[in-house]
Amino acid sequence: MTFATRHPLAGQVVRTVEQITDAAHESGDTDSAAMLAQECLLAGMPGSAVVVVGEKKRGKSSLINALVGRRGLLPVNADVATRVHVAVRYAETDQATVHGLAEHPDGMSIPLTEIPEYVDEARAIDPATGEERHPGVERVDIGVASPLLSEGLVLIDTPGVGGLVAGHTAITLATLKGADALLFVVDATSEFHASELAFLTKAAERIPTVLFALTQIDKNSAWLETLKLNQKLLREHAPRFAAAPWFPVSNRFKIDADSAAAAGNQARSETLLADSRFVPLLTELRENIMLRIAADRLIALLNNADRVIDLLDADAEQRLRSLDLDPRLMESIRARQAELTELRGSGASWRAELADGFRHVEAELRTDIEAGLREIERNAYAAIDAGGRDIRFTVPRDLEDAVRGLALDVQGTLHATADQMVARLGERFGVHGVYVPPPEILLDRWQQAEPYDDGATPADVGQAVAWPAPAEEQRSGEMVPQHVQDKLVSYAKGAGNVYRSGRAGWKAMPKGGKAALILVVVSAIGAVIGGLIAYASNRTKNELRRAVGEAIDRARRTLPGALQESIAELMTQVESRAAERISVRADELERALAEAEHDRETAEAEREAPREKVRAQRAHLAALRTDVTELKRQLTSGA
Repeated sequence: MTFATRHPLAGQVVRTVEQITDAAHESGDTDSAAMLAQECLLAGMPGSAVVVVGEKKRGKSSLINALVGRRGLLPVNADVATRVHVAVRYAETDQATVHGLAEHPDGMSIPLTEIPEYVDEARAIDPATGEERHPGVERVDIGVASPLLSEGLVLIDTPGVGGLVAGHTAITLATLKGADALLFVVDATSEFHASELAFLTKAAERIPTVLFALTQIDKNSAWLETLKLNQKLLREHAPRFAAAPWFPVSNRFKIDADSAAAAGNQARSETLLADSRFVPLLTELRENIMLRIAADRLIALLNNADRVIDLLDADAEQRLRSLDLDPRLMESIRARQAELTELRGSGASWRAELADGFRHVEAELRTDIEAGLREIERNAYAAIDAGGRDIRFTVPRDLEDAVRGLALDVQGTLHATADQMVARLGERFGVHGVYVPPPEILLDRWQQAEPYDDGATPADVGQAVAWPAPAEEQRSGEMVPQHVQDKLVSYAKGAGNVYRSGRAGWKAMPKGGKAALILVVVSAIGAVIGGLIAYASNRTKNELRRAVGEAIDRARRTLPGALQESIAELMTQVESRAAERISVRADELERALAEAEHDRETAEAEREAPREKVRAQRAHLAALRTDVTELKRQLTSGA
């Protein structure tokens, strides 16, 4: 893999972290070295996911076409609405892959000209049969050679939010937790709709980086008044985004500017580009957003490096006390040994506290699941009652998306809560470095899942998500020498199932803001939920209501079992890792005690050389801490 973040401080950060991993490895703390090396490699992988959101026909797809400079890449006719998630990323040659088709489990390549058939709601239905042309489509990945995307940026077009059945809204909200930024699209012909403001209110809790695009300014000369009204509505309904930047643009002028440039008419291209007002938005995405995302990752890496320095310095201080024959050292070591002996027992209080915590989380999440299913059911019935020629297709699809969104939310809450619990246990019991794997409430075996029973063990409902490797072309910024990368990979291998070297390394990695990984999770959750409600062209409203009720009942029987199994597996993994860390720490104390006893039998002159070595080690750690502090200051201030 290639370390390829374009942030100007990336090279300095990596070199500093490399020294800290070296120090950890040399001191024998291979766990810390592995963890830090793994996070360093993750921070350097290219790619940032920007989710493009807005109501149907607000110009989302047209905006993406204009951003990447490809007229007609995504369908944009007046009656077109995107029906699935679409990821547009960089590739040297044009390519598109459809995911979710039962007959092509690894995806099916299609020419760009066939994209509308899979993403356009209007073309999804075969007029001759009234049936869906390609049932089961979850997402489409598109690759084009666009300069904007060459740094690893991925633009994700989403189905329109809003509507009576808010399945699209639910899944889009859930995916925001894994995205790096939200680009919200409205047009200049009208102010925010109530459903858009409702979405933004919920989104405020899920993503920190948001920017707004006001499209179609070429169709409304009074677009500035619409912009001011929207800003006022944001202050009133979603104040979290009141200071977010706005970019009024004309998609049509930008696409025409690109066409003029391609035809060799540079003067006209420059005029149209200026009229389109796209340059500030392109600059924001290419410079500010991507650099800010890279800076956030580097700061998180340095925070972890700081914690490793603390651990190494504490061990070095203890060693120095041993060499100085501190009379209280052996007593403190034995006291800590007694604590760890108790913590290693099957009846240790931390185990009971962990179990209680997970039970509490399960109870809360079951309540959330039931509340979510009731809301999904109400919305589905309301959509059926409202009618429409395509409800036999839209209701099942929106219902499936809503269930996926609910599952994603539960999954994210479970992981975040488990992370918090482990952090609290670490503070209370002094056991740090416990990795919390992302739980997988992946309903890709929905059809095989067993109904929930308090006394029964649910069937297996999860399997690993295959993260996509970044394109090899996405390389920029300061390249870290290969020998440094090789060293980090060798250290990171100590992280076990968290990292695997080479391109295969993406297969088991946790979410870290990498480009479009969220889409893989979206597809994995409920990959066969397409059978939740079978499509039928001749279904009546009553039959559809009955099918919805049966589907919700099935979800009520299945989701709690999936949750129960996920929590049991997660708790087992966390408990095992915590016990392992306790054992490692106990072994370290045994060695420290042996060293202390040996030091007491060693002459003063013989202790001086190792004493000087430890002092030099602490001085080196102090210097590294200073470097880390300064790098964090520069990254935070934008210097």
